[in-house]
Amino acid sequence: MKTMKFFSIIILIFPIFIIISAKQQMKILMVVSTFPKIHDICILNQITGLIDRGHDVHIFSFRRGDCEYVQKNVIEYDLLKKTIFGRLPRNLNDYDIIIFQLGHKLIDIRKTHNYKGKIVACLRGYDITGYLRENPHAYDKYFELCDLFLPVCESFKRILQKAGCDERKIIVHHSSIDCSRFTFNPKKINKNKIVNIISSGRFIEKKGFVYVIYAVSYLLKKYPNMRYTIIGDGPLRNKYRKLIKRLGVRDIITIKGWYKHEEYINILNNSHIFILSSVTAKNNDQEGIPNVLKEAMAIGIPVIATNHSGNQELIANKISGFLVPERNSQAISRAITFIIENPQLIEEVQKKAVDRVHKEFELEKCNNELETILLNLLNFKNQ
Repeated sequence: MKTMKFFSIIILIFPIFIIISAKQQMKILMVVSTFPKIHDICILNQITGLIDRGHDVHIFSFRRGDCEYVQKNVIEYDLLKKTIFGRLPRNLNDYDIIIFQLGHKLIDIRKTHNYKGKIVACLRGYDITGYLRENPHAYDKYFELCDLFLPVCESFKRILQKAGCDERKIIVHHSSIDCSRFTFNPKKINKNKIVNIISSGRFIEKKGFVYVIYAVSYLLKKYPNMRYTIIGDGPLRNKYRKLIKRLGVRDIITIKGWYKHEEYINILNNSHIFILSSVTAKNNDQEGIPNVLKEAMAIGIPVIATNHSGNQELIANKISGFLVPERNSQAISRAITFIIENPQLIEEVQKKAVDRVHKEFELEKCNNELETILLNLLNFKNQ
């Protein structure tokens, strides 16, 4: 009887083994601008997600980043040992797929390296907005040379099509967040106590932080317990500092540098409102769907964002967050006021926000989709 049970178990398990073994391992080269970086978690999520699924992933970086101050996954996955810096390897045909993580870093490796495999380009922001405005025909030859384009939002897909890319070569693939790291913990807002507002991102024009600085300064007489923290760094740092000093709000508005992800999550957990007032920059540089918005929503922080690029694909106005016009500090102030004055209405917004993020942008879901896309591109079995 025991022998019969043993063989029954083997018979049940054997088909599962066949299904698992049918999925072939891919060898992938990720081409990035700089590695490692303390931000750009979305690219790191793709790299580690494909490794977790059994694929052999290597990294090529044009520049070496800060190798001392890195995200935990860089160390846990020993990614520096998997990274080549400075010059592409002579023989690229060892790789099944080469993924350029920024379109404006594309190289004609068919010509320079006689590459025979598949070429994929991920389009994340400047590379499909500002860069294409400055170089209208930059991608013309790559529409033929590349096998697939992965814009991060529908807005970028439309730009690609308008530029002349075959729709059959385009798949929208969202950047993901690891929802397991963001516990839904909605904070109750009490205007008589400290209200912590936070923004995060590079200090460049398209982030629009200057409009939030003005918005917060307008409201200080009404809400003296408000505090605003901007996390990040970039070329506009000194401009922000001077503006904060001129407005006399240095005790209220604070600028912080980058944090490791686990440190940043702790800051989010103590925040009440998240704002990202993205704008279309003078050179047409735009956002995709910023991960910082998804992370705040996953925790249950009410978010205010501009009606910009892919934000409408993430946020339903007054349902899962609040959308305001670009370059409009007064509209941001009104949204902040509504959130503070209507805590009983915000609870439902917080629930809808976390549901939205888990449904569409969760790490495992997005990485499963990416693996399927790449396997199908190679015509490998993915049963």
